[in-house]
Amino acid sequence: MTAHALSPEAESAPHAHPLTLFGFDALVAGAARPRPGAAIFHDAHEDLVDDLAYADLYSRVAASVAQLRECGLSRGDRVILCAPPGAQGFVLLTAALAEGLEPVLAPLPLPLSRAAIARATKSMSVTALFAPAQFGGLDFEPALLDLAAQTPSVRLIGTLGGALDGGVDFSGPALSARQGPRLRISDEWAVDAIPRIGALGPSGEISYATQGALIGAAIDLVRMTRMSRETPILSLCAPSSLAALVGGPLAALIGGAPLHSLAPFSAARFIGALDRLGAVRLVAPAAVLSDLARAGLLTNGALVGVVAIGDVVAAIPEAACPVMSLREEAGAVVLSPVSHAGSPIGARVAAE
Repeated sequence: MTAHALSPEAESAPHAHPLTLFGFDALVAGAARPRPGAAIFHDAHEDLVDDLAYADLYSRVAASVAQLRECGLSRGDRVILCAPPGAQGFVLLTAALAEGLEPVLAPLPLPLSRAAIARATKSMSVTALFAPAQFGGLDFEPALLDLAAQTPSVRLIGTLGGALDGGVDFSGPALSARQGPRLRISDEWAVDAIPRIGALGPSGEISYATQGALIGAAIDLVRMTRMSRETPILSLCAPSSLAALVGGPLAALIGGAPLHSLAPFSAARFIGALDRLGAVRLVAPAAVLSDLARAGLLTNGALVGVVAIGDVVAAIPEAACPVMSLREEAGAVVLSPVSHAGSPIGARVAAE
């Protein structure tokens, strides 16, 4: 099944799911109304634990919107978002879209990805960079300052964690501190025009999708995997690509299942999370499928199912739990079951 970047005409077609007609901000607000106190995000990053209920998520998005306005960003400004694992990248993405900004998702500015981020930053005349200053024991401050210095259009660096001289703090604790009492749940900070989302590929190309197309892909993922609120999602992927965005936060919001993020990864922390949570749905890079199979985790009942982000090449055992491949292909998000031979199977159906 393929979720294409839809035109406004296609998204308004009679057969489109009603949720695909709205943006992420409306999805967050709508999910918070019936279950404001229910858990939706749980981040365990080293010594930092961040728990968000639906109403907390809404309030944090609203606080991000207010801070973006204070920073002087205007509708149509282009921004790069190097999203770390966890909720905060999705929070800022939703706020940026609600403000009418044009965000492009990118990986963390590690040495292998820094050149592609620099090219995109220059070619797009980016106004703002958002990334953690420090994360997982790594210091990204020099890389962020260097990227900003190379691009005259950049006038803001927003940090999603850690300290950066001259940066604006968009971390979860900072936004929680400023939001005060929970805001009334409404859509008053949404915009009429619904911007698209870009994602930077490994070769420096940028793929674009509408919010409706990605929500539609998440709806199909929830339906095909029979996701339920009772089974938590454990993600090893940052929401820094269209596929990981669909498989993680969007699927959690659509399916009503709490999303647990584990980073940085270690085998001990992973096994500890499985022991603590019980059976989970795992969102993980496709490259780790063979490791999961060797460890017996695909067949011992620890995993209810796996959403593999990227191209699947590894064979999986006959008795394995259901494995879905979620990848980006020719400007689309493609979802398909994986055979025991390790290849995607099933028909490709256009989401529009």
